[in-house]
Amino acid sequence: MKSTRKRHPFWHAVWETICWDPINKRIAWKESGLNSLVDEGEENIGDVYFRELSVPTEFYLRLCNDTLTETDTLNTILGEMSGYGYTPALLERTSVGWPTKELYLGDWRFTSKQITVTASGGAIGPFNTQFLATTSTNLGKLIAFKDLSQPRTILNGNVMLTRFRVTFK
Repeated sequence: MKSTRKRHPFWHAVWETICWDPINKRIAWKESGLNSLVDEGEENIGDVYFRELSVPTEFYLRLCNDTLTETDTLNTILGEMSGYGYTPALLERTSVGWPTKELYLGDWRFTSKQITVTASGGAIGPFNTQFLATTSTNLGKLIAFKDLSQPRTILNGNVMLTRFRVTFK
């Protein structure tokens, strides 16, 4: 798959995801890697910081089976997961949603709470992308996404745990 990731020297964001199988007490799969900041995310950061506009009150971790690019918006995303316990996972824009703020190697880093998605009654997937949005519907802004190394599925009863880290360089 061709990478559509644009490097942003000021933004270093990492998704860390583990899918846990509680029955067999083992990790079913795990992913870690950099994300892509999209055009809407760049605009939103600028509007919030420089213009006091478009301040999101919350964020959502969402999953889809689509290949995203830097120019995508929430309206262009196809194949979002549904059913079997999947709902966009709330990530509050507070010290609850982003509980850790620290100086890390001389730069400020913000780490989200652990987000949990549990498959119930069936499998969630396959999906190949995690994305961060300002709403649980397609009426908000797409901020960033991470392509997974391969299509993933959360099997019935399994739990996916994700953290999102942003370091400003």
